[in-house]
Amino acid sequence: MSTIAVISDVHGNLEALDAVLARIDELGVDTIYSLGDVVGYGPDPEACFRKTEARCRLRLMGNHEYTVLHGSNPGFAFNATAQKAIDWTRERMRKADLLDRIIGLQSFHHEGDALFVHGSARDTLNEYLRETDHGGYSNFDEVVESLQEDFTAFRICFVGHNHVPFLATTEGFLHPHEGLMEFQASKEEKIYVSVGSVGQPRDRDPRACFVTFDASKVIYHRVPYPFAITAEKIRSCGLPLSLADRIAAGR
Repeated sequence: MSTIAVISDVHGNLEALDAVLARIDELGVDTIYSLGDVVGYGPDPEACFRKTEARCRLRLMGNHEYTVLHGSNPGFAFNATAQKAIDWTRERMRKADLLDRIIGLQSFHHEGDALFVHGSARDTLNEYLRETDHGGYSNFDEVVESLQEDFTAFRICFVGHNHVPFLATTEGFLHPHEGLMEFQASKEEKIYVSVGSVGQPRDRDPRACFVTFDASKVIYHRVPYPFAITAEKIRSCGLPLSLADRIAAGR
C-alpha cells in the first residue's frame, strides 16, 4: 500500500478541510480516504461534500450523512443541538440537490489487511470506540475482545466518529502528542486507529487532525486553521451558538 491520508468528521468546516487538504498536498500524498460525517454541525456542508467528492478516493457514510438522508437513525440518538444541526443541514443539502449523492455511500471498506469504518468494527456506522465508560466500548476488556474476535480478516481498523485521536492495542491505549506523533504498525499486531476529527476535534486541541499510513506506520498530523472564521459563520447562519464555542475549545 502506498501512503494514504485518512480523514474523518469534517462536519461542514470548510476552513479546517481546506487547511488539511493543503497539508496533505504539501506531504505529497495523492490518496485520501474519508471515514464519513463530512456534514453536520458546521456551516458549509455543501462545499465540504463537493470538495471531498472531488478529492477523496474513498468516501464512507457517517451517522450524520445517514440521518440527513433518511430523516432518522434508529441506531443513534442525537441530542437537541445535534438534531437542530441535522435538520438545518438537510435543508441546505436539499436546496443544493446533493441529497441523492449521499445514496450509495457505505459505512465500511475492507482493503487488504485494513478495515476502514465510521464507527467501530462491530457497528460500522453508529458505535463509538472510546476509552471511557461513557458509551461505545465500556472498558478496555471490551476493546481487547473486539481486537481478538472481530479482527479476523484484517489487522488494522481505522475509525472516526469519536473525534479523539488515539490507538488501541491489546496492550493498552496510545495517545499522540507533540513529542510522539508517529507509531509503528507491526504486521503481527492488531490495532484500532482512531484518526480524530478534521472539523470538530474533542481532545481540547482545536487544530484539525488526520493521519497518514504507509502500511508500516501511522503518523498523526495537527493543522491549525482560522476557526474564528468558521465560528462567525456558525453564529450568523442560524446554527446553535454552542457549536461555535466548541470548535475554539476543541471539545
